[in-house]
Formats: sequence, C-alpha cells, structure tokens
Amino acid sequence: MKRNVLFALMAIAMTGLSACAFQPLHGSQQQIRAMDGITVLVDGQSRIDQMLDEALNDRFGTPSGGRYRLAAVTRVSVLRMGVGADDVATRSAISLTVNFSLIDAGSGLPVLTETVRSEATVDIPRQPYAAVSARRDAEERAASEAADRIALRVARYINRGGQ
Repeated sequence: MKRNVLFALMAIAMTGLSACAFQPLHGSQQQIRAMDGITVLVDGQSRIDQMLDEALNDRFGTPSGGRYRLAAVTRVSVLRMGVGADDVATRSAISLTVNFSLIDAGSGLPVLTETVRSEATVDIPRQPYAAVSARRDAEERAASEAADRIALRVARYINRGGQ
C-alpha cells in the first residue's frame, strides 16, 4: 500500500517537473530561409571586428540579399587580473561587448536591437610571440562566443515570428 502511494506521489511530482518553460528552437523552412543569407556589417577595422564578422558570416551563410541585415558595433576592454611579484600581469580577461541591430532590408528599420557580452581569459607568457599568440586566441574565442549568442538571439526572434 505504501509503495503504491509513493509511486503515485512520484508520478505527480514528475508531471509537475515536465511542465517547465523550455521551448526547443526548431524552425520551419520559412524561418530557416529567413536566417540564411543575412548580410552582416561589423563596424570597425580591428582584428577582433574582422573575427566577429567572419564568425557571424559562418553562422548566417553567404550574404545573399536576404530579408535582414545585421549591423554590429564592438567594444573591447582588457582587464589585467593576475599580477606577479615583479608587478607584471600574468593573466588577463578580454571582454567583448557587441551592440547589434537586426534591420529589415525592405523598410530599413531595426526590428531587434540588443547587446551581447562575451569574455575570454588568457595566461600571458613571458615570451613576446607567445603572448601575442595567446591574446589572439582569446580574441578569437570571445568573437566566436559573441557570434553564437547573436545567432541564438536572432534565431529566437525569427522563431517567435518577429516578436
């Protein structure tokens, strides 16, 4: 008897847990076509701007005059975190902030404007070439993470029918 009551309580609890707000991000063919071919315009000439532009084009496909344009402006800051006994930074964090707007190509009006942030930490080796290489790797990781977040937000906007 106790066992049956226990199973009934567990079934009720499992039913409550299954009613969470999770919604999978599946799109119709029309929504997928809306995501494909978004023209990306990243403002800036720095290396991280070019990496973000490349990462976004990887996610949205080759620009083909689609329904939307994506305009992005970046801001990079470097925070020195670990300081050694000789007062030289041994670790830093590269923080990338991207303000982006999804613009309807037909009307020229922004339909989605948001900000994403990403951060990548890096150990700073004493060798100059290794330090440059480590910083570039961190910039690439930050740009890739920002591109993933932007693509996810654009996909969510299109999946909700432009809301």
